[in-house]
Amino acid sequence: MATYKQFLTALALTVITPLAIADNLENAQNSDSYITPTTTVNTTSYPVYQRLALTQVGEADMDFLWLDIYLAKLYSASGQYQPEQYPLMLEIEYHRDISSQELMSATVEQWQKIGVPEEVINSIRFHLDKAWPDVNENDRLSFVIHDESKAEFLFNDQSFYQLNDHQFSQAFVGIWLSEKTTRPELRQQLIGAIKQ
Repeated sequence: MATYKQFLTALALTVITPLAIADNLENAQNSDSYITPTTTVNTTSYPVYQRLALTQVGEADMDFLWLDIYLAKLYSASGQYQPEQYPLMLEIEYHRDISSQELMSATVEQWQKIGVPEEVINSIRFHLDKAWPDVNENDRLSFVIHDESKAEFLFNDQSFYQLNDHQFSQAFVGIWLSEKTTRPELRQQLIGAIKQ
């Protein structure tokens, strides 16, 4: 059986340890050292463009007749758009519910319209099966090209599909950024050439 002295020691540790931890946290928050670069910060609480140190280049609304479809934003490291300069992020915030099947069909249709060869479409479209979720109003789907090989899709700022396929990356952002885009005014707004 535990002695009375052991009991008192255990009780003291149970009460004092949490108080000491709380004290240390309060002191750290009130000191300059708390905000030094060596402090570990939970960066997942920040929007992806802040985590990647990207600056917005431009934004544009996509409307069709009376329907408000989405708001697109383009980000780069410099805040300027230069083809083939990475990292680059395209973020789409949806204003209506759209099924993954509708998104896939619209993507392939846009590829055809901007002149992506059919054999290329056939070789890269499998990524869409893995990458396109059903989206609801206010959902954000982001596509980040980190460099010439690495890219990823994020859903509401959470990474969910990574790929190493430069051909897909170019074709995907080409829907919005290619000079052959079906929405030239939207492209101009995204790349910061004209303000919305």
